[in-house]
Amino acid sequence: MSWKRSAAVLALLLASAHPAMAQRRADTHTGFWFSAGGGAGWLEGSSGGAFYVRMGGTPTRKALFGGEVITWFRDGGSSTNIAATALLYPFYETTGAPGHDLFFRGSFGLAATDGGSTGLGLMGGTGYDLRLADNLYVTPSFDVMVQVFDQATLTTLFVTLGLGFH
Repeated sequence: MSWKRSAAVLALLLASAHPAMAQRRADTHTGFWFSAGGGAGWLEGSSGGAFYVRMGGTPTRKALFGGEVITWFRDGGSSTNIAATALLYPFYETTGAPGHDLFFRGSFGLAATDGGSTGLGLMGGTGYDLRLADNLYVTPSFDVMVQVFDQATLTTLFVTLGLGFH
């Protein structure tokens, strides 16, 4: 077989694979989901490392609900949020369209510092699921964490990279 025929056969196979992937995609946001990752955080001129774990269930293909723990460490100490979280995929049903794996995330719960302070922890952000395999994703994200304590309100920016299954 000539290289032109081989290239044509390969092009036809690749063209037919995209609709097959689109058909499988409809089942990926179902059931249990899990994500963990790390990155960096910034607060008032100081920076440090961050780590998170999230898990939950999938009531609809466009929404994932669950819980999360996110901690970040810096020279001045550490802080943690333990919260209920929601991930919303507004463009998910438009399979194959740009941005279909874009999500917006929000959470609320308990904030704590290593100094023993507790308060309200809120978080919001956005990210994108990049598919590695059928239900395995690598997820870059950007988040803002607001922790409200009796004497202070701390606002931390995060850039993280995670690995997720859903």
